[in-house]
Amino acid sequence: MSDAELSRYYPDDYWGEENVPSQKWIESSQSEKTRFLSRCGLAGGTILDVGCGAGFFLRALDPENWKRYGVEIGEQGSRAATNALGVGRVFTGTLIESKRDNEAFDVVTFWSSLEHTNEPRENLIETRRILKRGGTVIVQVPNTASYQALLFGGDWSALDAPRHRYHFTPQTLGGLLAETGFKVYRRTLFSESHNAHALRQSLKAKLYGNGSTIVGRPLFLLSVPFIRPFDWLMTALGEGATITVAAQAV
Repeated sequence: MSDAELSRYYPDDYWGEENVPSQKWIESSQSEKTRFLSRCGLAGGTILDVGCGAGFFLRALDPENWKRYGVEIGEQGSRAATNALGVGRVFTGTLIESKRDNEAFDVVTFWSSLEHTNEPRENLIETRRILKRGGTVIVQVPNTASYQALLFGGDWSALDAPRHRYHFTPQTLGGLLAETGFKVYRRTLFSESHNAHALRQSLKAKLYGNGSTIVGRPLFLLSVPFIRPFDWLMTALGEGATITVAAQAV
């Protein structure tokens, strides 16, 4: 389907919040992402967030250290991000449509956005063009080689069909990055924000999503205290449900 056809599958509030959250809340909600930047040794420069939504990730970065730009296809999210970051900082449309200058950025991020595109390869080729040599692209996507994907199959909540158009394993994502001019230098399968949440939602749907709540709901409630510890264990065993990689432009 085209972007226009798929747009009806996004609720009105998908792109951002109508109520402006506090800076403290923004920094807390984005702490996993900002910590990953720090662990990659990325402390400042010019950054572009693809699929930036209302710009929460960019708003969590210190403007003294970062020149912050975004790309967002949703008009509501783009407006919210522009209001926070300033006019000219956020392009409404796709990365390819934005036509950024060659080697304009030190960092480009795809936080849970590459899987939403119809052209993931072309988006990474465009990213390589606009990144400085030695710059970093960060990509976060669901891991279809994870225990959750194998356990739940088509009922896995992280598939998020039809909004997610492509899915990746660590091997396929690493191969695609290598083919488009990048070398992965950091990878994790842990995500405090996504992994346990996806397991919880998938298990709930599996146990009583079809309306069988008499048995399913008690079973789900009994499982709740074990969801996060079990997911931590499986992630430690290399089965985490989210891939986050940092790759250098070579």
